[in-house]
Amino acid sequence: MVEKFNATKGFDQKHNETEKTYLPSSAQLLDRFRDHAAKTIQQPYLSHPSEDYSLRLRHTTSASKPDKIDATLKSRGEIVETGLSRDEFTAPVTVNKYQFYNANLPTVHKQRSSPLEAIDIDFYADGYTHVESEEPVAWRRFLNEFDLSDTDFEDVTGEVFTDNEWRAHQQYRREHGGREAFSPHREFETDIALGTILQYAKSRVNISRGRIPVVRLYGRSGSGKSHQLDLLRTGLREHDVPSQVISTDDYNVGTTELTRQNGGLHPANFDHAGVYDLAAASRDTARLLNGESIRDRRFDFATSEPAYGNERVAPPDNTVLFVEGLWARHDTFDFADLTFEIETPLATAIGRRITRDLIDRPEFADPSSNLGYYLECAEPEYRGV
Repeated sequence: MVEKFNATKGFDQKHNETEKTYLPSSAQLLDRFRDHAAKTIQQPYLSHPSEDYSLRLRHTTSASKPDKIDATLKSRGEIVETGLSRDEFTAPVTVNKYQFYNANLPTVHKQRSSPLEAIDIDFYADGYTHVESEEPVAWRRFLNEFDLSDTDFEDVTGEVFTDNEWRAHQQYRREHGGREAFSPHREFETDIALGTILQYAKSRVNISRGRIPVVRLYGRSGSGKSHQLDLLRTGLREHDVPSQVISTDDYNVGTTELTRQNGGLHPANFDHAGVYDLAAASRDTARLLNGESIRDRRFDFATSEPAYGNERVAPPDNTVLFVEGLWARHDTFDFADLTFEIETPLATAIGRRITRDLIDRPEFADPSSNLGYYLECAEPEYRGV
């Protein structure tokens, strides 16, 4: 079950945006504000409307201010009395990373006039115009100060055509012969994967490369790897098939070693391959397959250093051995019999990761920093750049 931002208590106020959207009764009604549209906005999307979260980049240019580039992750939200209520998280993005992502993405182009605080008038390149109001008081003031009335506008809050992401994808399809920029998100098919694994585990003839079948499971941070692993292991137990796990995440070399490798500077990127002793993970996997015992290890989040536990005996012949983790995709584990990628889209993965931190470790959670780190470091590493 996918957790939603709005289902979580305690941080909605801090990261919440609630706004109403109004459509003018005529195209000319707001023309007087067009000349005062001080901001030009280019807004590409890294998400698909079928996802639980939207993720957009934004490049804002203005004659009076330096260019601004940022990223915003939003929940789909819900309609409440005061408008569309969504949780949102914003982080700055470097020019290099903006250029890295902004390649043939669904994009909206618009000019923005902000005649009052909490009032934005957006003039889109395709001729569409609407007004966004973040506060009822600001909306009344806007009408009064500019000699307008409620009858001049239609409240279209929540209508699909007002959604920037939807408009970006609609324009993309028009320009690309109806093709989608991204495939609509489909959840990992656990039952199909389980059936395939059982063919290896239950075969009367050993069809695995080694003594027991090895199953590799990887995906982005926040993709749901651990959840899918739990489901697969539960399914195997229901068929009387035991399993063990080697997690590449447990082979993190620790902050002390990373600082040494980084010339004494505290590391900034914790997602590159050098963070993990993949050679040791591969050796331990080989030992288990050869019937040898290994020393259990894990990463201690309290100290940010590796920790070692008891001896782990080799699994019996009727066992499935999972190699799981962000770097389980590394070619050092190409000896696996089966490989499954949890292909969770970027926006959904980031949303799940931020939600998980806010629920499990709220005292340490920093959604804006997490979003920035994911886009600057984690995702480029995952893409192998």
